[in-house]
Amino acid sequence: MPPLSFTDAVKKLSRVGIKDSEIYLIDLVLLCEMAWADGSVQEGEREILFSYLNHHVDAINRLAGCRVLEHRDARKLICSFLDNRPGKELLETIEEVIVPVRLDQINEANAERTCLGILNTCLDIASSAVTKYPYGLTERFTGEEKEYYHRIAAILMGRGDSFPPRNT
Repeated sequence: MPPLSFTDAVKKLSRVGIKDSEIYLIDLVLLCEMAWADGSVQEGEREILFSYLNHHVDAINRLAGCRVLEHRDARKLICSFLDNRPGKELLETIEEVIVPVRLDQINEANAERTCLGILNTCLDIASSAVTKYPYGLTERFTGEEKEYYHRIAAILMGRGDSFPPRNT
């Protein structure tokens, strides 16, 4: 199957309600799902997400050379996904289009920084709060968090089709 074009990816996002400049916030929707992976969104996870959001909005505006995103609008959108878990169709669409929308449109060094930023923030989110204490040596991250982290990593590295469809 040929790679998805930017135009086709934007059309797919539009069909699930992500339009206009919101397309540049899809990374954050994946991070919201990471926060939800253990079943609930804790305050520390919100703080990490909002810190990433602020950096992300500034980086997009800097890259565009003009103001294409507003912090207030981005925060409102992301709050909606922190308050109500993103749906399966939305997540599957974002997983399918994140590479053509967010990585293929920038140079290789910026794409690598974007990938590392997303993955590092996933780790920060997963490690910021645990759902039960005490936890065992390998239970700091839940199995669901580990699974979702590896899913995102595979997608960003172009191996997303090696993962089975999501269950949630």
